[in-house]
Amino acid sequence: MKEKILFVAVLVLGVGLGFFGWKEWKNKSKDAPVLVEEWSKTSLRDTKNREILLGSIPGKLKLVYFGFSHCPDMCPRALLDMSAAVNELGEEGSNLTPIFISVDPERDSPELLAKYVKQFPNERLVALTGDKPTLDALQSAFGAVSKKVNNPSIEGGYTVDHTVFLYIVDEQSRILATFPGGTEGKSLVKEIRRFL
Repeated sequence: MKEKILFVAVLVLGVGLGFFGWKEWKNKSKDAPVLVEEWSKTSLRDTKNREILLGSIPGKLKLVYFGFSHCPDMCPRALLDMSAAVNELGEEGSNLTPIFISVDPERDSPELLAKYVKQFPNERLVALTGDKPTLDALQSAFGAVSKKVNNPSIEGGYTVDHTVFLYIVDEQSRILATFPGGTEGKSLVKEIRRFL
């Protein structure tokens, strides 16, 4: 019983922090894009275990989401929405790269992420992972948070509570727009078109 109460409390805290973090980013980005210097300096590993400098990923725009492969609902939904947006843009979106960054490096190896992203219809989806300090610093720069939560009743014995936002990042490492999880592909397309 205590574990359930603790889990619910952590979940509510994570959602609350995420909501207020999103509002803060939203308010900032009304006036000007938000520079994320860590984007151009951080390297993560892709599904072939290659070190990739984030600033070198091709595309005028990146559509970025922080999540994890064992996420039961919000991560698959976000990746489907991202794929739907890229597919709807077609050739118009050839300069847009969708990126999934795992916040669960303990389980999400490059090999596992390679299998995971095959479930989603867009072949351009880039999946990345890294060590926890690097991922924590990158998330912090985006105003995102994640926390490992022990739960013996589920596979692996734990889950990861995390904020669920999508970010549009440009070639200058700036966040141009932020969207809450659950934003449909069509709504993403309307915003992405403003920056292409």
